[in-house]
Amino acid sequence: MPCLVGIDVGTTNCKAVAYDIDGSIKAIAKHKTVTYYLEDNWTEFDPGQLWESVQTILKDLSNQLKGESIDGIAIASMGAAGVLLDENDNWIHRSITWFDTRTKQIADWWRKTLGDEKVYSITGFVPNPMAGITKIQWIKNKMPEKFNKVKHWLSMQDYIAYRLTGKAGVDYSIACRTMAMDLKNKCWSKEILNHANIPVDICSNLKRSGELVGRVSNKSSLLTGIKEGTPVYAGGMDYVCGAFASGLCESGEVLSAVGTSEQILMVTDEPANDIKNIKTNFTCVNYVVNDKYYIGGQVISSGVILDWFCNEIGKKNVSELVSEAEKSPIGAHGVMMLPHFRGKYVPGADPLSKGAFLGLTTSHTRGDVVRAILEGLCYESTVIIENLQEVTNKEISCVHVVGGAVNSPFWMQLKADILGKTIICLDVPEEVTLGAAMIAGIGSGVYSSPSDAIQKTRKNETVYKPDAECHEKYHMLMNEIYKHIYPALKETNYRINRISEILNKECLMKDA
Repeated sequence: MPCLVGIDVGTTNCKAVAYDIDGSIKAIAKHKTVTYYLEDNWTEFDPGQLWESVQTILKDLSNQLKGESIDGIAIASMGAAGVLLDENDNWIHRSITWFDTRTKQIADWWRKTLGDEKVYSITGFVPNPMAGITKIQWIKNKMPEKFNKVKHWLSMQDYIAYRLTGKAGVDYSIACRTMAMDLKNKCWSKEILNHANIPVDICSNLKRSGELVGRVSNKSSLLTGIKEGTPVYAGGMDYVCGAFASGLCESGEVLSAVGTSEQILMVTDEPANDIKNIKTNFTCVNYVVNDKYYIGGQVISSGVILDWFCNEIGKKNVSELVSEAEKSPIGAHGVMMLPHFRGKYVPGADPLSKGAFLGLTTSHTRGDVVRAILEGLCYESTVIIENLQEVTNKEISCVHVVGGAVNSPFWMQLKADILGKTIICLDVPEEVTLGAAMIAGIGSGVYSSPSDAIQKTRKNETVYKPDAECHEKYHMLMNEIYKHIYPALKETNYRINRISEILNKECLMKDA
């Protein structure tokens, strides 16, 4: 029986899961991802620790499999976060996280020098701090002498593949998140790289998802327990692999992947990067199968807000707090929550936007606040999906949802009622690793095609239909109140950011 392994190098955890041909889990291992929180809301990953985490989970997986042969491995990972290695394969700076916005000035530089329209027409990206190339430029500016010795610029996917095989290969769906890839011609853009003064020869070889990167080396075999020579295939962006595992491979299909953030995408036949839509900030980039593309956006802070509230304020677990939220009525007795805790991405990027609770009084309960969090997240994703329909000129009939949120029927019914569309939740407990494993199965020939992989691993569905009466009430709340919150707070948030920078500088001067 074939054995396929998917690895997910994620923001919260690193996971490795071994699957049977039908998508059944044979073994699973995970290790927490450590995030370093610095001053000014800067955040970083330690590449060495991430590689050690992968070694740990692969050793665990190997022990569980008891020597069973692995037909193929593919890696899914977060996007944008990059690793720079010197000639001795040592990293020169910790990896700046994908949600770190310290590179806002560099994104502004791209707008002023090459221009939004030019960058968008080449890469499908509107210049913003999330783009991987801005993280690398920031390091380059801070450490020019060390940058001159860089041998490899790797994203997280190809960094782990490189450690396993000694070969640097990255799939299109990850490479395009750097904002350095030519979207239509599927190659590194010399114009973009030359403008940033970054040599193309430090970039990984571009691969289609499922294309062989290399084979596990003897050194890595000893470190991980994975048999030497095991093939490693190019995987994909984490939530894009999850979309594939959820059955998306045809144009017009939509996925919402709810985790730390909420990623929303629609599969398309061609890049949807018309200049007239540039202000939406939607990314129009490469999908993982059938040479298709997708247009997508994200709610940068989603599940992380609920976790934050549970840990710092609620002091109870998520399920208990959601039970309290169920007792609160539609509209949470007037409490509203804006989920811009890590900024706003679409429609229209604003990294300086902040999270907010409005309408609070001493009569409100903890359940009201939790319901406001869940409703706010659903409002925000609904705004994104409404804009997707406008940009693509396609009416969306249903949305597939994956991630931890699908375990909450209350949350999913809220999503259906606020969006006003059918929500389809698949029983895919580890959709990202399954998608990566399916890609490895295509590469190794276990599956004959993407549709064959979907058919053989298809899981049970739970369907949530919108309640018409509830939707009408939410529609009124969203249009009359929610959509006015961000514009009303925008200038105030800019002032908060400006004054905070002044106060932080004063504190640093006193400490010095």
